[in-house]
Amino acid sequence: RPDLKLIITSATIDPDSFARYFGSEEQPAPVVQVSGRSYPVDILYRPPATGIDQQESIGRALEELPNRGDVLVFLPGERDIRETAKALDKRVGAGTQILPLFGRLSSAEQQRIFHPGGGARRVVLATNVAETSITVPGIRYVIDTGLARISRDSYRSKVQRLPIEPISQASANQRAGRCGRVAAGICIRLYEEEDFEQRE
Repeated sequence: RPDLKLIITSATIDPDSFARYFGSEEQPAPVVQVSGRSYPVDILYRPPATGIDQQESIGRALEELPNRGDVLVFLPGERDIRETAKALDKRVGAGTQILPLFGRLSSAEQQRIFHPGGGARRVVLATNVAETSITVPGIRYVIDTGLARISRDSYRSKVQRLPIEPISQASANQRAGRCGRVAAGICIRLYEEEDFEQRE
């Protein structure tokens, strides 16, 4: 099938390994790069101190960020989102909206993230669905816990599990890229840089 064209696209792909796989070492498949509009993103590493829980770490990271522009916080699951929303509600002022985003929310509640805050700063608490599936508009800053619920099949017990695991480097970079779309952004990772370097 010389007429068959297979196009593989991704913002975080390793093009060289794909080009060699679909071609050969001597003649790799062609790679076409299309640069999108993106702004610089500063990556800050803020691992939590001993005895500091996740909600406190997120609160401190939020206070470190400039007070203008919306924030996207990546959390592993619904329970974490609910607990963090409750903790941040007590911590932030009236000029900030806390907006949870997870699958079991009603459609109307999910749609709230797509509407401007009317001058209020928005802090969107989301699972990894906001990493690639949904683009939350107006995000200037990202706080990344570095965790996600990953679907795993257990062949022995024939059960699908959803354990919380550290995300890959590609996922972390995808998350950071969410805050470089409208202006220069800041991504705060709540883990060590060495931890990031050792991830898959």
